Amino acid sequence: MILLKFFILGVLSALLFPPFFMMPLGFVIFSYLIRLLNQISNKQDLFYYFSLGFFYGLGFLLVFLFWIQNPFLMNEATKNLSILGLIFPVFLSIFFGLGFTIYKYINKIYLLIIFTPFLFLLIELVITNILYGFPWITYSFILSNNLIGFYFLKYFGTYVSSYLIIFIYILPALFIYSYKLKNVKKFVSVIHLPFLLVFALLFLNLNPSKEKQNKEISLEIFQIYSPINKFDKNLIEQDIITKIKNSNAEYVLFAENNYPYLISDINSTDIIKHIKGNKKVIIGTTRIDKNKFYNSFLFLEKDNIQIFDKQILVPFGEFLPFRSYLKLLENISGNVDFTPGNNERIIKSSDGINILPVICYEVIFNKILRNINEKEIDILINITNDSWFGNMLGPYQHFYHSRMRALISNKYLLRVSNNGISAIINNNGKVINYTNLNIKESFRHLLKIKNTSYFGTIHYISILYLIFLIFINFIFFRHNFKHDK
Repeated sequence: MILLKFFILGVLSALLFPPFFMMPLGFVIFSYLIRLLNQISNKQDLFYYFSLGFFYGLGFLLVFLFWIQNPFLMNEATKNLSILGLIFPVFLSIFFGLGFTIYKYINKIYLLIIFTPFLFLLIELVITNILYGFPWITYSFILSNNLIGFYFLKYFGTYVSSYLIIFIYILPALFIYSYKLKNVKKFVSVIHLPFLLVFALLFLNLNPSKEKQNKEISLEIFQIYSPINKFDKNLIEQDIITKIKNSNAEYVLFAENNYPYLISDINSTDIIKHIKGNKKVIIGTTRIDKNKFYNSFLFLEKDNIQIFDKQILVPFGEFLPFRSYLKLLENISGNVDFTPGNNERIIKSSDGINILPVICYEVIFNKILRNINEKEIDILINITNDSWFGNMLGPYQHFYHSRMRALISNKYLLRVSNNGISAIINNNGKVINYTNLNIKESFRHLLKIKNTSYFGTIHYISILYLIFLIFINFIFFRHNFKHDK
């Protein structure tokens, strides 16, 4: 029965995240989680605690990552393999199980209070960095559609925000526990953390980033929706060329893999012939160079061609790990692996706009923002192809990751998706314009870019501040709860 309760709590936890955002539910979920953990006797063995965490993680991830099955369903040859889409959630659930084993050694309520937010942050950090890295699962994600959440994400980044949201969610449990003990002083003593964070936030905001002179560009985003493996390459190419010729915008943007032919010589593409004046074209393509395949971001001007090759590849999508042992999955990933690029992540337009190119999956990684100040980036452009995931949760979650990246980088972000959601997101997380999912659509916009500084240094300071607060909490809670189970 207890395992079922933890499984249900995991399922409900998925509803806190995009696109559901049932944020108030978190107070019930984590308060009840604290209550259940506090009632368990520490005489239980490690496997018992592992099972609790595993079933919580399994319930959460089966809902949160259900969309992973969809690529298997896109191909008749792999439909019977869709069950493999469950393996990944099961694998990641092991880390929740391992994390929960530590609860066996927690026999004081103050330790339970301190450790629970830190535990979930620790699990997030491990999953983010395990194997090839998977930072898709971050509890700060809960704040990606909330004005107050925007504020914390912007100034504190993902890790501190993850800790903060879990801590806030367990406050009702702290209140109930303190009330039962007829000691409200204890409750008052434990709510200081979020307030201290707020004060720190306000302090950081006293010194806002300096904005340089705004830059103005006219752009047009084309969302060329076409079902996977169901298109005519000639028609798509002609459609792209027509759109380039007819667009009056300075920047004409297409999505990842929109150019339908394999490119070996950029200068030989028909697109080049139709770029006139100061027009700039951005389009994703697959290219081959010295028998190596790249997922590429093309920036094309009349007399200026720049290429960025995707550096963070998708396991099982763009390359097959342990290929000799997983031949069965070649129908999904193909029989040839892509090669990660090694070129510098910056594109310099002739009009003085510096672009940080981001291809698909890369947008979920904080590390793409390293040294962003030194490069004086004006804008992020994320090209992606989410059509593999249909109408499931994946495209919506991916969109909100892009929104978080705009916030955390403090930069405008242009998102161009093959099937949606394409959007313009400003440096405060506001969606200025967007397209709907799974339709052929486009929009024009005159964009004034606010050239702002990246808050990366502040994020590192905030992590140190978080460590300090955890230490203070340990001392504070130990004093107030030292006689309580």
